[in-house]
Amino acid sequence: MSSAESRVVVTSGATAQTTRVYHRDFPEIRADGENPKDAAGHLGNQLSRALDSALTDWRRQSINEAIADIQAFVAAAG
Repeated sequence: MSSAESRVVVTSGATAQTTRVYHRDFPEIRADGENPKDAAGHLGNQLSRALDSALTDWRRQSINEAIADIQAFVAAAG
């Protein structure tokens, strides 16, 4: 398991038909989807929106790293 995959947490979604994912460094930002790949795509979008409110370079960098982890997770999911 790559380090990116270990930072992306996959759990049961809000319904029996969905999957929920979140990044270990941002557990407050979660996304649901039909499968882990779809949910991770939605999570990447939410993290991208969070960049708008990032006030420091450190925070922007940590969000960008989380987005890169999500993108690696999606790529590995095929």
